This record gives sequence, C-alpha cells and structure tokens, in this order.
Amino acid sequence: MTPEFMAIVAVGIALAALNLRMTWLLNLRIDRVEDRLGSLEHGMAELRERMARLEGLLDGLRESVVRSVA
Repeated sequence: MTPEFMAIVAVGIALAALNLRMTWLLNLRIDRVEDRLGSLEHGMAELRERMARLEGLLDGLRESVVRSVA
C-alpha cells in the first residue's frame, strides 16, 4: 500500500469518527431540548388549571353580585 492510500484511509476513518461524535452530541442536545419542552408543557398545564379555577371563582362572584343588586 502506498503512503497516499494510507493517508486517504486515515482521513476517512477520522471523518467517520468525527461524524459519529457530532451525531452523538446532537442527539444529546435534542434530548435536553425535549426534556425542557416537557417541563414547559407541564408548567403551562398547571397555569391553565389555575386560570380556569380563577375564572370559575370570578364567575361565581359576578353571579352573587348580580343577584344581590337585582
């Protein structure tokens, strides 16, 4: 085998290793983003529930005020 061929093979192996490493790192980042989105969705669901409770309380208050005035 010629030195040029060995160099081509070595560069090919290095590029393959770099590609695998970058893919692995990208998958880790995607997993982190998915985890953060999940916690964000959970927080938004909690806020929705709290807002619905407040809306219900305000509706009840409005009805009691209207009844007492009328």
